[in-house]
Parts: sequence; structure tokens; C-alpha cells
Amino acid sequence: MRIPVPVAIGVVFVWTSGYVLGALAVGVVPPYLLTAVRLTLGAVLMGAIALVTRARWPRGRLLLHVCVAGVLTQAVQFAGVYGGLQAGVPAAVTALVMALNPVLTAVLVTGLLGERVGRRQLVGLALGVLSVIAVLGERVVEVGLDAGSLLTLIGLFGFAVGGIYQQRFCVGVDVRAASTVQMAVSAPIVGVLALFEGGTVQDWTGAGLIALWLVLINALFGTAVYFEAVRRGGARRASSLFSVVPAMTAIAAWPVLGEVPSLGAVFGLVVGAAACALGTADIRPVPRRDRVATVHPG
Repeated sequence: MRIPVPVAIGVVFVWTSGYVLGALAVGVVPPYLLTAVRLTLGAVLMGAIALVTRARWPRGRLLLHVCVAGVLTQAVQFAGVYGGLQAGVPAAVTALVMALNPVLTAVLVTGLLGERVGRRQLVGLALGVLSVIAVLGERVVEVGLDAGSLLTLIGLFGFAVGGIYQQRFCVGVDVRAASTVQMAVSAPIVGVLALFEGGTVQDWTGAGLIALWLVLINALFGTAVYFEAVRRGGARRASSLFSVVPAMTAIAAWPVLGEVPSLGAVFGLVVGAAACALGTADIRPVPRRDRVATVHPG
């Protein structure tokens, strides 16, 4: 199955806004404190939605798998990403590193889940790499592997492995319940990190508005839409959507952060769009006896 266009647009929009707002947020509020608040409020709100709509809650071994996937995709990813932003990694560079998710996911999922990579997917992955290099390749070379870059790479690892783990062990889980559980188990982990970070809130109004957006759009809508993308198309198809995010982030940073997009950003946007189209093409999995059919949430 292909990822529906509205779901694909939602993933790109949410992650683009997250990087831009993340760059603004670290200037007015400690990043781990903001992330812990975001995950806590997100868990409360999504939990209320799950209860009202009578979502099916995971139990037993499935609950454990949902928690593991949540720690990887929520705590590890955001601890790395926001830690990197605090260390000085620009939002667009962060988007570039995270856009390598399709490449890492494709390598891992081929060996772990037995999926074959076709020619269209290979071309899509190549174009994805080309798009992120075209957007911010020179800046990555300048930044190098400093502490911020390493933290961002940790975030990438958590996101890619978490998506694969979710595809393999969390089939059939209700999106609303799973999102609640994943944010709930991740909030205390990031909260512990917040206890050891320095800095104070410098702009309560700005921090409140950013937190509101991150909770309602990124934490609630973003978590659900990415989960839906993985459920509909698998980890590799979902991760291919991130090829276009760096260019979108660079363009969005123009009015918000005052950064004028380069010709490379425009070129990267076009190439990234082609990468998404090819990367989300039908992928035929290798038959497995232990593969379980995905159940739509209800």
C-alpha cells in the first residue's frame, strides 16, 4: 500500500515546523524542560481522547513493545535533536541529518525485516541523499562531528530504529492508545535530563505559545500521523518522506528565522519531492510465516 497524500503532507509539515520552532524554542526555554512538558501534556490530552473514543489499549508483551518503540522514537529522538539544537546545531542542519533516516532505515530494514529494495527505491534513496547534500552539505562539513552533531545522530538512530521496531512488533496496535503510552513513558526520561540542564525560561509568553504548538501539532497530530504513515506504508516508505524536509525547513526559515534560502535549497526541494515519489513506491516484502497483518485502529 502507498501512504495517502494527506498523511504524507502532514508528516512533512509537522517535522518542518518542529525544526523551525525548535530553533526558536532553545533561545527562550531549556530544551529538555520544554520537551518534557510537551510529552506530558501530549500524553494527558491523547489519553483523554483515547478514553473518550474507547481506544483499545495494548497489554502484555504488546504493551512492552509499544513502550520500547516509544522510548526510541520519542525520548531518544527528541533528547538528541533538542540537545543538538541547544549545542548550536542549526535547524536546517538538524533537518538534514534526520533526513538521512530513509538511508539508515533502508539498510536496517532490509536485513531485519527481509524487505527487498527495488530499483525505484534505490533511485529514491539516492535522490534523497542528493537533496539533503544540495541543501546543506557545505554547512555539515563546517559543523563537523562536534557534541551537537553527535547528539543529533543519536536522535537519528533512535528515530530510525524505533520506526523499524514499531513496524515489526507493534502491528495491530491502536494509534491513540499507543501514542498515549509512548509519550507517557518518554516524558519521565526526558524529565530526568531536564533536571541536569542549565538555563531558565526567558520568555514565558513565547515559550507558552511554542509549547502549545508542539503539544497540539507535533506531539498529538505529528505522532499520530507518523504512526499512521508507518502503519500504512511501512518504516521505509514513511522514512522516505523526510527527504523533502530539509529543503522545506530551509525555505520556512526564511520568514521565521531570517535565513534566505539558497539555490541549493530550491534544488533540494525538487529533488527531495522526486525522492519521496520514488521512495514511497510499492515495496514487495519477502514472505514471512510470522508476519502479522496490520489491523486498522478503531
